Amino acid sequence: MRYAIVSDIHANLGAWKTALADIADMKADRIICLGDIMGYGAEPVEVLESVYRKAYAVLMGNHDAAVCGKMSADVFTPRAAQAVTRHREQVSAAGLRWLSRLPLVLDARGFRCAHGDFSAPAAFDYVLDAETALPSWRSAAEQLLFVGHTHCPCIHVIGKSGTPHTLPADDFVLEDGKRYIVNPGSVGYPRSKEGRSTYCIYDDHARTVVFRSLPFDHESYVASLRKAGFEVEPWLARQEAAQSIPELRERLSFAKPLDRHQYARRVRPTARTSSPRFLWTLIALGLLGLAIQIPLAVYHRQMGQHQPSAVLVPSHDLQPLNAYPLSPPDRNLLPELPSALGPDGRIAGWRYGLNDRQRQQVAVVQREGAVALCVTHGAATRFSLESPLITLTGAQVPSARMRGRVRRGEDFDGAVVFQIVTYVEKDDGTLEQVAVNGFEVRDTRGEAKDTFSLNRKVEFPKRVTHLRFRIETTFKGILMIEQPVLTAEQTTKGKK
Repeated sequence: MRYAIVSDIHANLGAWKTALADIADMKADRIICLGDIMGYGAEPVEVLESVYRKAYAVLMGNHDAAVCGKMSADVFTPRAAQAVTRHREQVSAAGLRWLSRLPLVLDARGFRCAHGDFSAPAAFDYVLDAETALPSWRSAAEQLLFVGHTHCPCIHVIGKSGTPHTLPADDFVLEDGKRYIVNPGSVGYPRSKEGRSTYCIYDDHARTVVFRSLPFDHESYVASLRKAGFEVEPWLARQEAAQSIPELRERLSFAKPLDRHQYARRVRPTARTSSPRFLWTLIALGLLGLAIQIPLAVYHRQMGQHQPSAVLVPSHDLQPLNAYPLSPPDRNLLPELPSALGPDGRIAGWRYGLNDRQRQQVAVVQREGAVALCVTHGAATRFSLESPLITLTGAQVPSARMRGRVRRGEDFDGAVVFQIVTYVEKDDGTLEQVAVNGFEVRDTRGEAKDTFSLNRKVEFPKRVTHLRFRIETTFKGILMIEQPVLTAEQTTKGKK
């Protein structure tokens, strides 16, 4: 029997379909899923339905447990908890019931499977190295064990010497006197350096384990996340940038337009309201909607909520910058605004986001001998501008000062918010967002008419390792953004 051992699909339909095609090509007899069908991705329903139909055996992962209510999402990162909430809303009652009935451990013929550590399967502890593998060796007697959860393929081995060790993922034949814990990696959310989908094939007749490494369409996956309203984690954006192929021509539609005989027929082209009472009712409802939406919009701006743009220029994340060395100590950590846009519309060193190309124009202008970014909106539309990720390693930056100035046209209507987004690098090399510190640019002291400025100090927790500067604004009219400044403020403790 040839078993395809897959894990951590995480609602990534494209990666799952690629894996299914490879499994069929490898002539596997049965699919065993080690859990985490749910979480992170944008297509939980489609993946859940497919796994239900295709997999011979399915185990419960920690994200599955959280979605079906068997586990609290309080221990999850904000990004993971957001996906849990969204997936729970999308999956039907029948789907949640099926998830809730999944087992934690599978006892198969000659091998055993779990999502995480075997000593306490419901705790979903990680099996990362020789030390964390010991509880599983003591809790299961089988020669061959399969676990997932870490998203990184590897092999843990213990032989007659009793000294366990961990090896990179590689094909092998089971040897007498040795025991193995095999992690097939992740199909839908790989965290290995290569960023490829992985799974393995176990042949119980030949006693072999073969690892499979498959292409991962990061560009389509990231696009699906942005469309669903999920923030793209920095490690995934870096993978997308490294593996995307640049576009050589402008995007055109080659779809054939409808012929006139395909238009809707016998429909009422125009409706008129003859009742003044009806008109005033519509006006009242519109005013009520505005009364609700305006405070909500202000609240979201103040809290720094970041919604992805429909168009990002460039579409990939930028190469990270290093804060270290801080020389001179007050140097601007942000890139300089260029004197002109690039031929492809890029702002060198920056990335910006638009929602409507037809109503939004971006240009670089010279004003009073300085460079400024001029953004024009024909209607109330969102615009964002963000710096590359800034690495703080070695710089010892406990706080930073954020300064900037904007000029508004006479017809400007909206608000501008400067943000610092902070991150912590986890043990697996991924980044977890810590906080978004946002402040509206509205100080007018000492400024000319229609000019507003900001000068704020932001304190960081000691564990912060990365940050990003961002400008968020929704407005109508003309806005000019002058060169923003972000300087590190080093601690003065111990100095006389």
